[in-house]
Amino acid sequence: MSVPEIIRRAIEIGERNGKITFDELNQLCDSALLNAKDIERIINAVSEAGIWIEED
Repeated sequence: MSVPEIIRRAIEIGERNGKITFDELNQLCDSALLNAKDIERIINAVSEAGIWIEED
């Protein structure tokens, strides 16, 4: 899955639940080969969408 697709799906989950957990993010990212910059991009996009990221 591409980074934009991970971001889109993470935002969908966050909007539906009011938040997203790190476990849910890890599941979305599981099959992708991501570097630190990609992970930062995902977390920033989710946060900028107003979605709370919380510990599991």
